[in-house]
Amino acid sequence: MKVSPAFASFVKGVPGFDIAVDWLTHVRERDGVQTAINNGYTPNEPVTWQTGGTTITIGDMYLTDEELLFKSFIRSDDFDATDPRSAVHLSIHPVNLTGGGSTTDRAVIPPADGGQKPILQVTYKYRLREGAVRDFLAKETELRLAVVQNTSYSESRRDEWKELGSISVPVQASKLLHNRVVEPKLKLAVGDPDIGELTLEKLTIQPTSMNVVLRGPKDWSYFFPRDDGTAPYLKDDKGNVYRYDPSGPLLPLGDGAMQLPFSSSVFFDPDVRSLTLHIGKLTVGEWEPSDRFELSLEGDFPKTVRFKKESIVVEGADYVPRGYLHLKLKKERPGQTSLEGVSFDIAEKEEMTAKFEKEGPQAYEAYTRKSGEDREAFRVSGFGIAEDYADKAYLDVYIPAPKLERYTVTLSRSNDAIVVDRNYTIPLKP
Repeated sequence: MKVSPAFASFVKGVPGFDIAVDWLTHVRERDGVQTAINNGYTPNEPVTWQTGGTTITIGDMYLTDEELLFKSFIRSDDFDATDPRSAVHLSIHPVNLTGGGSTTDRAVIPPADGGQKPILQVTYKYRLREGAVRDFLAKETELRLAVVQNTSYSESRRDEWKELGSISVPVQASKLLHNRVVEPKLKLAVGDPDIGELTLEKLTIQPTSMNVVLRGPKDWSYFFPRDDGTAPYLKDDKGNVYRYDPSGPLLPLGDGAMQLPFSSSVFFDPDVRSLTLHIGKLTVGEWEPSDRFELSLEGDFPKTVRFKKESIVVEGADYVPRGYLHLKLKKERPGQTSLEGVSFDIAEKEEMTAKFEKEGPQAYEAYTRKSGEDREAFRVSGFGIAEDYADKAYLDVYIPAPKLERYTVTLSRSNDAIVVDRNYTIPLKP
């Protein structure tokens, strides 16, 4: 409030901000903005833009060597911006700065009285490609943000996208503080025979956030939980904790690498000598199957299959005329509703692939619609996974497939959770 007269003016004109100031401080503490402000690193001045009965203010904008962070405050008399069920929604994205990202936080600010509409606050975070900020500041003095309105028409089941205009926010190159980068190349054992270890390649310390780049084996996917007690976190040697805060889609790093973003930062504290990365749980998946078995619909059952030191018992198999190979798997225990960490497929996909290539996008769209209907009919949440939510004596697996006498069924680790629960020290100073 004190460091930005323009934002203070905006606040005064919005009933209810006498309550929201505390809320705003809380949000700023979560996303690292408050730490930056406390250390004299103020954001770019906010800009207010209006179209019709809709007012948008862009504030708390920071541009670093590799990230763009800003907040939008939206109030509208034309539609209820705060209602997620509304047919009208607004989104904001940068036009003249290349990056990948999404919203990280949403909140509704209620008015102090009934005289004004509530305000929707949305926080955006974009990860930028290497060199993008340098190139941008060499030729631009303003960041242009497109305002896009999405209107959903339920009766016709169609969406309409319309760009309402753009907001120009002045950007000062002098406000850019350069990141601190540490490349420790630490080996992190995770206790899994397939993964072995991850490599902590780089730690980027920014004014409002910190990013850790990990690299694991190629051709695997990695996922870290976000909102429970097993989420990763950073802790400095003074005991301060920095929470894991992924911001939606990111630019791909490739070759088994992933980025873990954390809120707030030790950027302004030169006395911190080390950080500790805690990994609670890690979920992995294989891009390609690592095992297979032959299956005949007329074969003898039950059939026992070994996969990753586990035994899977196929009690029966048949073909469903809707276009699926159906497997019945023996439950490991009474009441079991799924077989976690394993996905099933078939090697004989040429017929289906050829159909899509020949008939084009329309065939694929029709297949997608049919898949949704089939999931409801079979009472499963997806294909190629083993589930039972109907108290049957077995688990069902439905695999999209042509009708054949014999199949080669492939198996992959998929969405498989690894309990790590380990701490790894990252030295920041010798």
